[in-house]
Amino acid sequence: MKASKMKSVSAILLGSALVMSMTACGSGDKGNSGDDKTKGATNSSSPSASAQANVYPENGLPKDQKVTLKFGFFEGGMGREYIDYAMDTFKKKFPNVSFEVVYSPKIGDIINAKISANDDGDMFDLFNGTIPGGISSLVTSGKLEPQDDLWDHKLFDNSGKTIKEMALAGTVEAAVGRVSGKLYALPVSGSGSGLFFNKGLFEKNGWNQNPKTWSEFVKLLADIKAKGIIPITYPGKYPNYIEHAFGPVKMFEMAEIKGNLTSFTDNYRNFKLPQHLAPESVEVWKRIYELGQKGYFPEGVAALTHTQSQMQMIQGQAAMVSTGVYVENEMKSALPADFEWGYMSVPMSDNPDSTRWIRSTASNGHYIWAGKPELNKKWAKEFNVWLWNLDVQEVIAEKGGQLPVRKDFSDDKTRSAKLQKAPKAMFEFMNNNKTKMESANRDQTLTDPSFSQATKVIAEGTVEITSGKKEPGPILEEAEKLMQKAIEAQKK
Repeated sequence: MKASKMKSVSAILLGSALVMSMTACGSGDKGNSGDDKTKGATNSSSPSASAQANVYPENGLPKDQKVTLKFGFFEGGMGREYIDYAMDTFKKKFPNVSFEVVYSPKIGDIINAKISANDDGDMFDLFNGTIPGGISSLVTSGKLEPQDDLWDHKLFDNSGKTIKEMALAGTVEAAVGRVSGKLYALPVSGSGSGLFFNKGLFEKNGWNQNPKTWSEFVKLLADIKAKGIIPITYPGKYPNYIEHAFGPVKMFEMAEIKGNLTSFTDNYRNFKLPQHLAPESVEVWKRIYELGQKGYFPEGVAALTHTQSQMQMIQGQAAMVSTGVYVENEMKSALPADFEWGYMSVPMSDNPDSTRWIRSTASNGHYIWAGKPELNKKWAKEFNVWLWNLDVQEVIAEKGGQLPVRKDFSDDKTRSAKLQKAPKAMFEFMNNNKTKMESANRDQTLTDPSFSQATKVIAEGTVEITSGKKEPGPILEEAEKLMQKAIEAQKK
């Protein structure tokens, strides 16, 4: 892909932002880390010459105070090379700061244990990953630092520009880690989702790599099944993976097709009924059920993990897998040397000119524990900003298999060439089709247990629906009743 095209596509892609605010502070642990209004990387105060000599000009933080940041890092599909590189370069720039890191694929369980212990001293200063039960209760109890103000922090490697100014279009909207409209984890990378496939297998069989309509898509699945190959696989152990290809993002697409996008968006974002029984939701699940009846998903899908389903696609047992762009990095040890990635977004319309909606997120940011010393929290924020440096973003793209979050990433041809093949395949698809990125984020949060129960009903029903064993109607009705209960509880 030409650099100019890459740049234009990148400008469409979600953005994510790890922004870290800088609070003006001379020395000591006292200050107003969470609420400081200082913007940019320069202290707005005018300290004396001696005071200036003892602080970093980039942020006004003291050079002579040693700080060790306890870091809980989720070691998953992105690996750890990018975070190690970021910490090494950060320590060279700010030698008074060090890190004490716990790497683990089960970091959420470790964090949960620390939360239960209720010991601020033992808790991580910053951490990422999925927290069992979510972050809503932590936010409600004041345990996490809000980070919205960090969008106005100046980049370390771009003179005078803030993170918000250099973020890819859609960054703010696509950022996850929100509760009631406030952001608690500024992201460091972007991700796109859909159906990923072995391009060589498609070419060998003459299959349609870019169906433009729902009818063409269903025909493709029939052609694949006729060859004795599973058309679409996903991990039944983690059934929400089906949302990478279908799910809420396709409901947005359906709403646009029906001319109901504004109303659907308002209802979805703000938890206004109907939710699961919205016409768009009913239609999407009806189509998934019909695909299941035709045997287009695997038998025994309930036993599959995400890596097992991805391996099915790599080994040719399945043609396509519902997952995200990180798949290449996650499965790199299993990929043949000549493996070539393909990508498509499921078309919901029978109009070939309709927009294809793609699920996108801006994520992998780090939460900051509110009970830590102010100086620790300030340095944690500075580190999050550091992850936006172009050299770090390059490692995230090359080694982590994710999408960059800066709109100037593709200005350099050598740097843009570092993108892995799966993200490039998605970029190519977007360059050749009319697409729109959507995070399917909510603007509100429901804390009543009925909301989690509704989510569980859908998750447990997904396998039955994709197997063609249960019609989605009763499942959606049960989930809707629980959703209504959660919404009513929220109003009290």
